[in-house]
Amino acid sequence: MKRFPILLPLLFGALLIAGADGCSSDPNVEGAKLDLRNQDYDRALRNLETALENNPQNAEAYELKGRVLSEKAFATQDQDAHIATINEMIAAFKSAVEYDPTYEPSVTQSMRFAFANEFQRGIQAFNRGRNDDSQFLVAARYFNTAGVIMPDSSGAYVNEAYAYMNAGQPESAIEPFENAIATGDTEPETYRFLAQLYADNDRTDEAVALLEKAATMYPEDVDIQTELLNAYQMTGQVDKALDRYSSAVERDPTNALFRYNYGSLLIQVGRYDEAIAQLNEAVAIDPNYSSAYYNIGAAHINQAVDVNTEIGEMDDNLRENRDAMSRADIEAAEAAIEVKVEERTMHFQAAVAPLETAKSLFEAAGEEVSDVCRALFQSYAQTNQTDKAQSVAACAGYEDN
Repeated sequence: MKRFPILLPLLFGALLIAGADGCSSDPNVEGAKLDLRNQDYDRALRNLETALENNPQNAEAYELKGRVLSEKAFATQDQDAHIATINEMIAAFKSAVEYDPTYEPSVTQSMRFAFANEFQRGIQAFNRGRNDDSQFLVAARYFNTAGVIMPDSSGAYVNEAYAYMNAGQPESAIEPFENAIATGDTEPETYRFLAQLYADNDRTDEAVALLEKAATMYPEDVDIQTELLNAYQMTGQVDKALDRYSSAVERDPTNALFRYNYGSLLIQVGRYDEAIAQLNEAVAIDPNYSSAYYNIGAAHINQAVDVNTEIGEMDDNLRENRDAMSRADIEAAEAAIEVKVEERTMHFQAAVAPLETAKSLFEAAGEEVSDVCRALFQSYAQTNQTDKAQSVAACAGYEDN
C-alpha cells in the first residue's frame, strides 16, 4: 500500500505554560494548585468541582481545571480515555474565557501546547504504522483530536486524511481533506487526492469543480491540468475539455503530454487531421512517446474506416440507381468510388509507419502489443502487404490454431 506523507505543524514558540498561579480567595482552588504540582489530578479535579459548585462562574477554577485535564490527558495512554479528557479540557478552557476574557492569552497558549502534544502523538502512531497498519487509524484519531483542539489548523486535517488513506479507508479521508482546504490548505496534492476520492465515490461534479479551482490556482501544474481534463471526459464535458486542452497547448507548446492528450481527445470527436498534427508534435518533442505513435496510427485507421463507410454508401447508391443512369453517369460514379478506394488505401498506408514505431517501443518497454499488432495486421492487409500481415498475425491473435 502506498504510504502517504505526514506534514509537520508550525512550532508555536515557547510551549511551557506559565499558569496564573497567584493566590486565590477560594481554598479549593488553592488546594487544586497544590494537587497539580503533586500530579494528583483526580484530587485536583475534585477540589475544582467543589469550587465550581460554590461559584459556577469561577473563571480561575475553569482555567486551572483545563490545565489539570491537559496534564492528565497526556499522562493517559488509553486513547479513548485520553480523547475524552481532551474534550473535557477544551470545555473547561472555553468556560474560563467565557466568564473572564482576560484568561484568553493563557488559554490560547495552553491550547497550543495541547495541540502540539496531540499532533506529536499522531506522528508517533503514524510512524508505527510502517510496521503495523492498525496504527494508522490510531494516528487518524489523534490528528482528528488535534483538529478539535485547534480547528483552524489545516495540518491536523490533512494528516488525518493521509492516515485514513494509509489505513485503507479512503472514504474516511474525504471530510478531513475538505476541512483542510476550508482552513487554508493550498497544497496541489490535497486538491488532487480529494478530487480523486470524489470521483471514486460517484461525486464527479464536485471533483470537476474542485479541479477547476485548483487548475486556476496552479495553471502550470501538469498533474492537476491532466486530472481536470480526464474529469471533463468522464463527465462528458468534451467542449470544456477541448477548450482547456487548447489553452494548455497554447500556454506550454513544448509539453508533450498536453499535445498527446489534446490529440487523443480530438480523435474521440472525429477531428482526425487536427489530432494527427498534435500527436506529431508530441513525438517531435518526445521521440519515444509510444502511445502517441499508436494514436497517430489509430487516427489514420479511423479516417480509413470513415472513407470506407462513404464507399459503401456510394456503392449502394450506384447499385440502386444504375438502371436509371446514363453510361457517362455510371462511369463518373465508378471513378468517384475508385478515388475513395485510393484514399482509403492511403490512410491505411499512412498508419503503418507510426504503428511499427509504436510496436518497437512497446516491445522495448516490455509492454503489451496485441492492440498494435491488430492495427498493423489490418493496415498491412488493406495495403496488400501479405507477408508483413502474416508476420504480426500471431501477436494480433489471428494465427490459425
